[in-house]
Amino acid sequence: MKSRVTLCLLTAFLILGPGMAAFASPAADEDEQVQPRFRVGFFWEGYQLNDKNLINFYGHFQKNLPGFEASVHTLYNFDVWAAYRAYTDEAKTSYYNLVDKFRLDMFSLGALYRLSTGLLEPFIGAGFEFYSYSEKIEGETDLQGTSGGAVGFHVQVGTYINITKFLAAKVYARFNDVAKTLAGPHPDDTARLDLGSKEFGLSLMARF
Repeated sequence: MKSRVTLCLLTAFLILGPGMAAFASPAADEDEQVQPRFRVGFFWEGYQLNDKNLINFYGHFQKNLPGFEASVHTLYNFDVWAAYRAYTDEAKTSYYNLVDKFRLDMFSLGALYRLSTGLLEPFIGAGFEFYSYSEKIEGETDLQGTSGGAVGFHVQVGTYINITKFLAAKVYARFNDVAKTLAGPHPDDTARLDLGSKEFGLSLMARF
């Protein structure tokens, strides 16, 4: 519980910090004007599930996912950042031998604090996760699929690598805490669907 409260406070500070800074000091530094305002790009990442029931049923601990992200520079070294990616998997049910398809759409919104050092720009960040999931069973069956949504938090760390004035790479690690309470229990009698994950990836981004 304490860790969740700490994470909530850190998230609120990082997201509200740029706005508070703008209110307190509307005039930007001269250094602010030379920084690129927007960053847009695509990433490729290793996505690792936390939920043991999903791992055991679908048979994958990690899958490689593409996605896209964008950020806008606000004040000082704060950026508002967003990203989208989708996780899909499928397996056959043990008794009916029907195809069970799982999909998880993930949208992230948060803030980054960058330390600009020229070639490298290390960063830390935190924010919110908005997930939509669905499970569908194909074929003639009385088994019902399910769908729903969940909200959680993330923290991340990494660095930008500035290649040219208009192009940068980015390496990162992100840790997500997202869970959903289910109406019925898993086979192991837990009623909690852990949608959290660990992500490690590389981005290629345009800067302008």
